[in-house]
Formats: sequence, structure tokens, C-alpha cells
Amino acid sequence: STMGVFDRKQQVMYVLMLIFFLWHMGTQWTTTLLSFLQWDTDEVMTIVDLGYIQAFGSLMNAIGALVFGQIADTTGPKTMFMVSVGFTAIYYSGISLARSWLAFLLLQVFRFGYQLDSTAEMYLATVTTERERTGALMKLTVPQAAAMFFGPIIGSKIAAWTSLRTSQGACGISMFITLMPVLYFLLPTTHSIPRLASARLRPFEFIHLIKNNKHLREGLLIRCLVVAAYVCYEMISRNFLLRSFMKSTNDSAIVLLVMAVALLIMQFIVLPVIQRRTTPKALLQISMLTLIACYMVVSWVTSFEQFLLITALQTGAYAVAYAETSTQITTAVEMTDLGKATGLASMAQWMVHFILPIYASQLVQHFHYTYAFYTSALLSIATLAYVSLFATNTNNRAQTLLPSMTANY
Repeated sequence: STMGVFDRKQQVMYVLMLIFFLWHMGTQWTTTLLSFLQWDTDEVMTIVDLGYIQAFGSLMNAIGALVFGQIADTTGPKTMFMVSVGFTAIYYSGISLARSWLAFLLLQVFRFGYQLDSTAEMYLATVTTERERTGALMKLTVPQAAAMFFGPIIGSKIAAWTSLRTSQGACGISMFITLMPVLYFLLPTTHSIPRLASARLRPFEFIHLIKNNKHLREGLLIRCLVVAAYVCYEMISRNFLLRSFMKSTNDSAIVLLVMAVALLIMQFIVLPVIQRRTTPKALLQISMLTLIACYMVVSWVTSFEQFLLITALQTGAYAVAYAETSTQITTAVEMTDLGKATGLASMAQWMVHFILPIYASQLVQHFHYTYAFYTSALLSIATLAYVSLFATNTNNRAQTLLPSMTANY
């Protein structure tokens, strides 16, 4: 019966929203505390130490995604969700005990299982049509936004009442205890994931697409440049600027709340208005100009409030630039190749997340931290020039989603 199908879809959506909320709560809670935990080791870690940790974590994340892509069509989403939560809960709890560089490095192995977002997307593919997909993903930004508010507040409050490490340990444990029953009892079992839906986690099978598709190549290049500038900026601003401005985990929570507000205002107020008035190409140019300004000015910041203002602008502009590159990439291919294109984009991104922390930390170690920001500005100027002068497929419009801003670490 049609009614039954509809009810089941509703049920799946509500359960997925709950899963997304709990997962992102854990992620945001950890993000609030992580820098402080990394600054609290027995021997102080250098920026290069932190760069290697971040790069190795990204590598494990990428390997995990490739493995998940291979087993998706036989294993089924429910098992993959549970494995994902298990690994991540061990990682989050483990961080609370880590007191050395080696401990942090070894724990990154568990980022192999940090795959909940992509599993959720594949699960959606088994219960929605292509047409409903973007709308469904839009709905998932709501619990994500809620978690961006509650996660940092709860994490920093518990840290203030107990201790940093107690709060982080509680995060991993509570994530496991809340998510496992939801996954086991509430999530309807679907048939295994079709090969087409898991294509995004099997990018190496589709390298040939890049050879024959100029627009896809352009989209991937723009995506790499935008993400590279962001990774460079995010890592160095967190470890240098924030380190000098943040007094406690409360300040860390405030930074994440500002990012959340900036994202929401962008997604639901600014973007709909701008999209009606400008071409996608102009929108991408405006966001790149804003990013260039942020990356140039950030070196001169002298107070926490100034940093928050730049964070708000940078987050909003980055979200738009990222969403626009997603449109470029997805409109460059046929509907059936959507997953393959997304997979290639993820692969390009993993490479950036692996190489840039090592590059940025070496640069900063040998010169000065402002050089990382100049790198970001230069990359963004290059992107703007490329978009303005060479790119041809920049005026496609599709309903776009803002990225998950939980920077993957």
C-alpha cells in the first residue's frame, strides 16, 4: 500500500535524523575539547607533530571509506552503521586517555571507521528516489545544526564541572550507549546497498571519467583549491591564533557556535536570496573574494572578538564556495554517474587533507605561522582567476547543500 510505504519513509527519516543528531553531538563535543587535549600532553607537541597526526588520521579515514565501499553491497547499511559507531566511540574515548604524540597517532587508526555520513547517504539511496535525495539530505542538516549548538555547550560544561578528560571519556561512552540501541532496534533493515549507491566509496574504479569529461576535471580542480586553502587556514588558526586567544573550553564552544550560526544564516537566509539575484559564477566569485579578504586579514587579528568575526565570514563564504563546487561536479555527469563523481571528489579531498597538514606545519615550523594564511590567500586568488578566466561549466544551478562543517579530524 502507498500509505505504508510513505509511513516507512517517514519512520526512516526520523530515525536517520536522530542518528545524525547523536553522531554530530559526539563530533562537536570532541571538536570542542580536542585542541585542549592535544595541548595537554606530557611533552608539548610541535605543529609538525600535530600535522602528522592530522595527515595520518585523514589517510585512515580514506582507507576506511574505500573498504566500506567494497563491502557495502554485501554487508548492508545496518552493520556498517554499527561498525562506524563502534570505531568512533573507541576513538573518542581513547583520546581522553592519550598523553603523548604516539598515543594520539595510534588512535587515528580508529578513524578508519569514521564513515557515518557516507553510510547514511548510501542508506538513503536504498529508501528514496534520486529526486527526493537532495530534499532528504536537506532535512538532515536540521539535526546537524542542533548538534552544532548542543554539542559544544554540553562538552564544555561537563569539562568545567569535572575535567577535560572526564568530559571527553563521557562523550565516547554516551555516544556508544545512545546510538547502538537506536541502530539496532529502530533502524529498519533494508536490502544491501546497490552498487550504484556505493559508487561514491569506490572512486578508483572511475578514474577514466576524469579523462573524458572536461567539466568534471574543472569542478574537481576548483574543489581541491578551495579545500586546500581551508585546511591550511583551519589547522594553523586553531593551533596558533586560538591558542593565544582561548582561555577555556568555553571559548572553544563559542567558536563552534559562531560557525553554526554563520552556516544556518547562510543556508536559510542569505543563500536563497543571492541565488535568485546572481549567476552561480558570480556567487562563486563573491565567495572567493570574501575568502581572500579573510585569509589576508586574519594575520592582523588582535582579539578573540575580531577572530570570531572573521570566522563567521570565512565559514559562510567557504560553505557557499563548497556548495557551488558540489554543483559543478554533480552537474558535469549524468544522473547515473552521480555517485562516481562524488567519489572522485572525495578522493581528491582526501589527498588534500593528507598532504596539506604536512606542508602547512613544515612551512610554519621553518618560517612563521602567517605564511600558512598567505598560502591560503594565494590558493584562493588562483581559484578566483581560474573561475573567472578559464572555467566553462560554472553557470549550472542545482539545489545545493552546505557541507558538513565538522572539519574531519
